[in-house]
Amino acid sequence: MIELTAVATVAAKIAPKLAVFFPRRRRLLGELEYDIEHIQRECSIIAAAIADDGNHPHSSDAAEAHQEWIKIVRDLAYDIDDCIDRFIHRVSAAPVADAGWIRRKAHRLKTVRARRKFAAAIVRLRKRSDEASEMRKKYTDLAYGHGRAAAVFESGAPEAEAEPEAYTDTPVGMEAPEEELMDLIREKPQGEPDRLKVISLVGFGGIGKSQLAKRVYGTIDESQYPARAWVRAAEKGPEDLLQSILQELGAHTTTINSSSSNSKLCATIQKRLGTQRFFIVIDGMREDFWVDIKDAFPVFPGVDSRVLVTTARQTIAIKSSSRDGHVYVMRTLADDHSRQLFYEEASLVYPPTIGDKKLSSEVIKRCDGLPLALVTTARLLHGESRPEQWADLGGNLGEHLENNKKLASMHGVLVRSYTGLSKQHIKTCLLYLGIYPSGRPIRRGSLIRRWSAEGFITAEHKRSAREVAVGNFNELVDWSIIQPIDGSGSSRAEVKACQTHGIMLEFLLHKSMCENFVTLLYDDVPPPSKVRWLSLHNGSAASSRINPNDVPFLRSLTIFGKVHKSVLNFSKYKLMRVLDLEECHQHLEDKHLKGICSNLLLLRYLSLRGASKITVIPKEVKKLQLLETLDVRGTNIEILPTPVMQLPCLIHLFGKFKLPQGVGSRKMRKLQAWLQEEENSKLQTVAGFVVDDKSQGFAQLMGEMKKLTKVKIWCESSTTDASSYLRHVSKAIKKFRRGTDSSDNLSHLSEAIKEFIDRGTDQNKSRSLSLNMNGAWCQDFLDFSLENDSSSYLSSLKLQGNNISSLPPFISMLGGLTKLCLSFSHLQLSSGILEALNNVCGLKYLKLNATRLDDLVIQEDALGSLKRLCIVVEVMSGLVIEEGALPDLESLQLLCKDLNGFSSMRIQSLPRLKEVVLHDGVSQGTKEEWKGATKNHSRRPKLLFVTKQMVDDHFKPMGIEAAPEISPAATATDTMVVESEPAENSKSPVVPPTDTTLLVTTQPDAISTRESVQVVTTSETVDARDLIGTESAAENSTVATTTNTTKKIDVESEPVGNSESPAAPPTDTMLSMTTPPNVISTRGSVQLNGGCQHDDDGKDLDEIEDSEDFATKNGLTTHVIDQMSKESYKVEMEGPCLEGLHREDGTQKRGLQNKQRLRVRLSSLVAVGIFRQGNRRGRLVHRLG
Repeated sequence: MIELTAVATVAAKIAPKLAVFFPRRRRLLGELEYDIEHIQRECSIIAAAIADDGNHPHSSDAAEAHQEWIKIVRDLAYDIDDCIDRFIHRVSAAPVADAGWIRRKAHRLKTVRARRKFAAAIVRLRKRSDEASEMRKKYTDLAYGHGRAAAVFESGAPEAEAEPEAYTDTPVGMEAPEEELMDLIREKPQGEPDRLKVISLVGFGGIGKSQLAKRVYGTIDESQYPARAWVRAAEKGPEDLLQSILQELGAHTTTINSSSSNSKLCATIQKRLGTQRFFIVIDGMREDFWVDIKDAFPVFPGVDSRVLVTTARQTIAIKSSSRDGHVYVMRTLADDHSRQLFYEEASLVYPPTIGDKKLSSEVIKRCDGLPLALVTTARLLHGESRPEQWADLGGNLGEHLENNKKLASMHGVLVRSYTGLSKQHIKTCLLYLGIYPSGRPIRRGSLIRRWSAEGFITAEHKRSAREVAVGNFNELVDWSIIQPIDGSGSSRAEVKACQTHGIMLEFLLHKSMCENFVTLLYDDVPPPSKVRWLSLHNGSAASSRINPNDVPFLRSLTIFGKVHKSVLNFSKYKLMRVLDLEECHQHLEDKHLKGICSNLLLLRYLSLRGASKITVIPKEVKKLQLLETLDVRGTNIEILPTPVMQLPCLIHLFGKFKLPQGVGSRKMRKLQAWLQEEENSKLQTVAGFVVDDKSQGFAQLMGEMKKLTKVKIWCESSTTDASSYLRHVSKAIKKFRRGTDSSDNLSHLSEAIKEFIDRGTDQNKSRSLSLNMNGAWCQDFLDFSLENDSSSYLSSLKLQGNNISSLPPFISMLGGLTKLCLSFSHLQLSSGILEALNNVCGLKYLKLNATRLDDLVIQEDALGSLKRLCIVVEVMSGLVIEEGALPDLESLQLLCKDLNGFSSMRIQSLPRLKEVVLHDGVSQGTKEEWKGATKNHSRRPKLLFVTKQMVDDHFKPMGIEAAPEISPAATATDTMVVESEPAENSKSPVVPPTDTTLLVTTQPDAISTRESVQVVTTSETVDARDLIGTESAAENSTVATTTNTTKKIDVESEPVGNSESPAAPPTDTMLSMTTPPNVISTRGSVQLNGGCQHDDDGKDLDEIEDSEDFATKNGLTTHVIDQMSKESYKVEMEGPCLEGLHREDGTQKRGLQNKQRLRVRLSSLVAVGIFRQGNRRGRLVHRLG
């Protein structure tokens, strides 16, 4: 059953999630471990039961009780999933597995309350699970009991599909397809003897495949094909199908042995056909068994027989027509034909009156050119004159498909398309498409990433989660459920965008909304009680006022168009996993991004694409520890804070970034060391970064990202003097070639690119590199050779620049390169470049993009493996394809308005051509010339006319404008606050008044100027009196105003060289600490944030397990250490002052807890005698030494 799919997917993923997490954390409260194991088993059984129910529909008398049980189980599965995610995030907020005893103790103290809450929640969930099981046994025995279960399943089994009838006696828009199909049937190979030809008609159900095949079958004269047969393949296996063919050929039923094997049946059919010409139609083939029946059709030279196969599956169409055949892709009706068919079936006048046109516009739009949908809906409205009935059908077509018997034929097609999918999670992925508005293009990449973030996709044996997601997408394309919309659809591997048939979308959306999987808000309809997946479409989004408190279970929010400002209150969406705001960009500002980062701690997918008012990523982004995808393309974010690179779950990063100026070497080394650990970073996509002579870091970091598979880099100059910059680049590259030690960023970039390519040794894992070089850059830094030679599997390479005159030498060494894009302002390919490309034996796709293309000659035997050639130019003065060149080319795309430089007759030398794509701006005479050329080609390739920006225009959000320029000064100011280190001889920026600044005042020589003092800050303003129970130190201490011995340090910055730090403004609250001379070693550092601490030798103090060793090494007594432990234990037992930082009680309570936590820590230090209360209230003085 369709409505069970999403529940089964959620239930199925809970058990593995628990199994992975809890073996590492056995120390839970009471009998929690047993309850968790019970829920694991229960979730596995729930998933299996739901899957079984989906395969065996119930009879009507059991349906209502069953549906109520499903609702209970659905909410239970979602609540279990939410509970687990909340708990895992809270107890995993800090790494504790390999930490020292102090940090483990502190972490356990902070998570006491969370563990207790989780234990109570697990007990409640187990009770609900038991109750659901009892209800199922008590009220749905009819469906699950031993008595009538078999009868129920038998009665509810789907009936065999009936023989399709012509959906209309007067088909509209069939003339052109019929003529094209007849041409394919009559066509004979040039210069070769006649032979068997298999033609496949492929398209979505209800598009008219069977109707077209029947018309052609009835048109062909029996004298041409003495042996004729029409058989239905639906619901049949290969043996049944072969027996049906024998019956249609006239074999007596008594001579057909039902137990005969495939081989015997094939031999019998061959013998019966002999050498006579035959025409056989196999209609509605769903299962891929062509290899089992193909031998039934004899192949004799000079006998031009035909087999016509209709199917919704592309793989079947391709396999059946792989040899001397043709795949004919069915098209939906054009708008004029759609209206004509609808009006004729509804017995309305055509052309329609203004009133009829207004009444029918919405219904026709929903049918989306699908003939069967147009006919069935028109017949439903036949004779209906009430406008409200027409409006109701247009607005609730999904409901009518479910309940109205007059739409049963269309409903049956949709159900069969859905149930034909192979796995449960693929069906969930299909239901998820109900989020998107009808007719809106869907990007393949973002859809796959959203599936993963929603938890619908999990890795399988020998297949990563991404590979599974791509397989799901390909299966939906294979079944023609989603259709490619980019300019070229010759291969589903190249599909970049798609959309769902309008009628299928209505069907999916109705099912999803009925079972509360996807929610759309309408002006007059209140939302359901528990909204989890919310999609706001245009008008409804602008007028829908949402109280965030009413949607506490919301886990996915997608907005298309304008939105009410109440929706953008992100403080209450605690369970949010997916947030896609790229089409409400006009409303988004920096404050919204800060709210997202501060509150949505379970977020996995965030897209702010096109939000030009957003200029900075806040420091709170480090709270998004589960984030997998961050897309800020089209925003004005130019600087990427380094904490983003350290998000442990981040896989895909999109934007155009630079690292902050003045990143210190120490911080860079720490970041490099963190990235070197393979288990730390999951980054696979970085698209991308800006590199110039001043920006630092990314080239060095790129070499440490071992899992990186897709990189995009913009190479830009930071100076307007192009000649001096070119000399600088050339000098840096020469140093790199000589092996001279050079810290130049360009040398690092060249080495990083080479290392990235060399790492690609697995041909099953695609890798992509895109380089965009502006006018001042030359290609010298790409003049290197590869160590692995042809074993380097870089699958896609894009080069764009104005100073590229030859092909970089490493390209000819890429054995796995399948896609190459070259884009220059003026492109003149020499024979040397083409010869170099001939050495790339696996190249399948070549794109040339230029302002002008001069005399390009593709010689004989050139580019022998190329499947697709795309040329995008403004002026083409000459293109010559010699005989024998491009022998395997299937798709030729010439996007140029003036094709006078290339004759259409040249395509006759391309024997495997299947598709020609031209610019829609070519003259009418050129269009007619190319139509004739494709018609005269032996393979009759399809001819498409597109504009260069057709696909891009689909994706451009409404009203989006280019991002305004940000002045360098403004950028520097903003980014220094967020993530920066003061450059040499620069002044530190003023700390915002909302941050708490902790001043550490030392006597001379107390702390070395070479090392930093790391200080914790909080996001709220903290008064010193709240921290230690005294008056503010800033009011009474003269030390706080000292400029030469006081260091004010931002949490994200590190003083370099002779940088100056002005005194903190009086609006900031400060906590000062004074130490006597020589208390702290000049080689060490002091850290007061409870994080990783180091002694003079740089060893992590948290890793010291022995308290005696710890005390001896640091000049303390064992008594002091024991006292510290007692104080910590006392804190744990006395109350919740050290509870987790992620409580959901609001910003004010979190700030109070932060104050309490720091106050307790300092009080503990005073209690054990490490600090003492100074004469001035609020001042702590070190007592050791």
